[in-house]
Amino acid sequence: MSKKFMATVLTFLLVSIMVLPSATHAATLNTVEGMLGFSPPEGTTVKGSSIYSNYVEENSIDGDIGTFWNAGTYKGNIELNFPSAIEFNFVHITTAALPVRTVSYTIYGLEGGKWVQISENTTHSLKATYTTAPPIKVKQGAYNGIRIEADGGSSWLAFNEITLGTFETIDLTGQPQNSSAKLNWNAIKEATNYKINYGTQPNKYSDSISVEKDTEGNLVVPNLTNGTTYYFQVVAIFNGVETVISNEVAVTPNEAGTTNPDEPSTGEPSNPQSSSGNRAILVVTMTTGLEKEFDLSMKEVNDFISWYESKQAGSGSASHAINKHDNNKGPFSSRKDYMLFDRILTFEVSEY
Repeated sequence: MSKKFMATVLTFLLVSIMVLPSATHAATLNTVEGMLGFSPPEGTTVKGSSIYSNYVEENSIDGDIGTFWNAGTYKGNIELNFPSAIEFNFVHITTAALPVRTVSYTIYGLEGGKWVQISENTTHSLKATYTTAPPIKVKQGAYNGIRIEADGGSSWLAFNEITLGTFETIDLTGQPQNSSAKLNWNAIKEATNYKINYGTQPNKYSDSISVEKDTEGNLVVPNLTNGTTYYFQVVAIFNGVETVISNEVAVTPNEAGTTNPDEPSTGEPSNPQSSSGNRAILVVTMTTGLEKEFDLSMKEVNDFISWYESKQAGSGSASHAINKHDNNKGPFSSRKDYMLFDRILTFEVSEY
């Protein structure tokens, strides 16, 4: 390998480090077991408002949750100055509390050489001698340092460990079904499980469901009332602590199971015999010559025709679900035949 090529590579790496400091740190920083985010990078300096004995400030960022800084006073602050700006939107603190008590925190960020408040005053009721409370949300930005002002309550102020990081966002979507709602959201890698909050008023939830970490897609919330609008929110949980909250979505369950005729109808009418008062036999001939026959309400037939015509015009989904209703042999709650648009040759409707 030529020296000229090596010099070019080194120059590119140096430029990348200067342009993307936060990305570089995120790739190399260490995590602390039981905490979110990462430890401040190597080269960070730390200064406490005071120190008791040998419980020095450096203990709060050494990656060891068993060591701690003690201010020797009830109130105090600790300052971290980073070697270069880091972008984050939360700070996580494990506090040494003896006796167990309530501690309040306010966080400032070093921006343009000035300390600016980036969090609300946050109070945590600690539950054990060493407590990792929920992360404290701060205004997202790139900061050259942080200062944590804290009130230790009924005992001396002490921090075991400080980490920081950026929460992922949860993008929640909902789809109506018959007497239920189907929810989808993106996975949060740190989450150990999730909680679904919902109710019939915006931002006011009367019910909740706990779900495991691998159930982000196609989660169905059952036993809902058709025609009633429900409001849903997903919360990501890390080791019992609520960390990330999703947007709120409104879903109105209905018998058709959809609010958009271009989308496949996945709902099942609760009483197919009384869906509209008129019924029909729908016979669909496939490109293979196979004929499929369905006994449906006229509403279901019209849904099928609307989907087919929309798809023929160039919009809509590639498939449409047709409920088999009485032709539901076996231990199934429902059976649906998904018709693919490009496999349909002709179809016939015989009303009765």
